[in-house]
Amino acid sequence: MIKKNRSESSIFKNKLFLILTIITGLFIFVDSRIRPQIITLAKYKVQSVVTQAANQAIIEQMEQSPLSYGELINVQRNENGEITLLSYNALEVNRLKSQITATIISKVQMIDKADLYIPIGNISNLDMLNNKGPLLHFVITPAAFVETDIESEFETTGINQVNHRIFIVLKISASALIPNYSAEVQFRTRVCVAQTVIVGKVPENISDNLHYLGD
Repeated sequence: MIKKNRSESSIFKNKLFLILTIITGLFIFVDSRIRPQIITLAKYKVQSVVTQAANQAIIEQMEQSPLSYGELINVQRNENGEITLLSYNALEVNRLKSQITATIISKVQMIDKADLYIPIGNISNLDMLNNKGPLLHFVITPAAFVETDIESEFETTGINQVNHRIFIVLKISASALIPNYSAEVQFRTRVCVAQTVIVGKVPENISDNLHYLGD
């Protein structure tokens, strides 16, 4: 009787071990299939969400504290009225960069979550089941680190005419935090915040931070 009980106990343990092994293997298989898709989609999602927040932050900041070209750029002229030097107004530029950075971070922090859905058929890796079946729901918590910079471009638009544009450049490192998963993406975006047309010769003295693209 004792031997029989021991035998039944051993069989039960072996069956339990086999079931657990199968379940573990199934989870590993599903994870290996779905993890690359989650990470890829999470990167696109968090980039989209953060970019939207960044663009909105810039628009709101420019509406609240609009700056003209003359406030961002120092223009020096000679006695003939010709432009001899262009340089950034460091005080206004740094203030604008600081305000935009703070606004973007604040807006990203206000995003509680973003939803991500993946059809269960994608796990099979079969074309006939791709994008089919019930949706697996994942919740993304976005986070971002923002570096704000400024760029200036000159572009020839006609005879003795150069369009000078000033851009706010955002270098963003964003993370998508998902239970048991994480994804990181780095990207760069820029928005034109001021521009003017310079008529006449572009000055030879241009601040090192201003980038000339003209002929």
